[in-house]
Amino acid sequence: MTEERALARTLASIIGNDHVSEQPELSIDGLNPGLVARPASAEEVLACMRVCSESDAAVVPAGQMTWLECGNPLRRIDVVLSLDRMERIIEYSPPDLTATVEAGVTLSAFNSLAVLQRQWLPLDPPGFGRASLGAVAACNSSGAFRLGFGAPRDYIIGLRLVHADGTESKSGGKVVKNVAGYDMNKLYAGSYGTLAIITELTFKLRPLPDHSSTILITSQNREALFDLAKRVLVSELQPASVVLTRRLSDSPESSWPDDGLLIRVTDSEASVEHQVNWVLQSLDENYKGIVLREEQADDAWRHIAHFDSQAIRVRLSVPLSAVQSEFEKACRAHPDCAATVDIGTGIIRISFDAEGGSAVDQIKRIRASAAGATGTLTIEKAPVEVRRSADAWGTVGSTVEIMRAIKTRFDRQSLLNPGKFGWD
Repeated sequence: MTEERALARTLASIIGNDHVSEQPELSIDGLNPGLVARPASAEEVLACMRVCSESDAAVVPAGQMTWLECGNPLRRIDVVLSLDRMERIIEYSPPDLTATVEAGVTLSAFNSLAVLQRQWLPLDPPGFGRASLGAVAACNSSGAFRLGFGAPRDYIIGLRLVHADGTESKSGGKVVKNVAGYDMNKLYAGSYGTLAIITELTFKLRPLPDHSSTILITSQNREALFDLAKRVLVSELQPASVVLTRRLSDSPESSWPDDGLLIRVTDSEASVEHQVNWVLQSLDENYKGIVLREEQADDAWRHIAHFDSQAIRVRLSVPLSAVQSEFEKACRAHPDCAATVDIGTGIIRISFDAEGGSAVDQIKRIRASAAGATGTLTIEKAPVEVRRSADAWGTVGSTVEIMRAIKTRFDRQSLLNPGKFGWD
């Protein structure tokens, strides 16, 4: 307790008494961090991290305090370093389609500004209404726009980073150009705050499309919806999203169908009209299709990004050839599950209820099936013991050795999110 108070006083001397607090009610992975510190600049983050490093204090980087329990359970937490006060847009150059922002700027706030210049950052990750850009990048979190526009790491051209040893570095720059050698931005994007704290980000932007339209298609036969989606994906069309949903709402007041196929197109008004007509004219008596009003479409995509009604949520990434079969296997194993499948990218998200050993067994079976199709499974949400027993990640991927090398170089004490990947 004495050490914690000394650490609190030192942090307060850097960022002010009002921005260091004890929060005993805050729990992450069943652990209660002693302190929450809220620096207001990259320089303050650097100074705070130096103090924590000298004190051997384990640090959890945070934005809006969401997604902190994604991944394997942490081994220990002493300080939560929240960057939610870092909300400055440092530089925005509309002619260059680039912007540099602090990590606490939210995606929604930035796009509200960029839209005035007919530009945007085309991302819609889970929880995008509140998500900070630092967290979106750290988790490389993507949503239904991924088919047409890609993932966060596709837009990051520069990062400013604070390391666990109290040093600072930069990756990339502020100019859109081809990268010679390994693109370190892509490594830090998706490292979940284990390698460094992202304090500033430079993004390339996209022109805002003139028009957007979403078609909702239903059928008594889910296979028919998959067939239609495949026809759209191999056609001349260029959809931004092709997502099949299952039981997204358990509310008796909801009019949402048990199975629905959502096709979104974004382009010039003429192009959107052509693509919508192509889809509607492709429907026969096996389908019903309607073009959603703007507010209906917004609500539908928001629902897809936020569905979170059950105890377990997992994300599968499988080859396109295996999307339908893996989705159907999961639905047969969990008849009451809610699910979405991004048919053009191979990403399946499933939410279901299960407890303890049963949950672990079910996750392992789904993961084994996905692995048989050369796919992977990540646990996005589950109780601590389930994530610990099942392993939230499974196969980490080919970058693990590079990540280990960076962790060894800058974080020998394993102070940043210790245990998030299991090997760290």
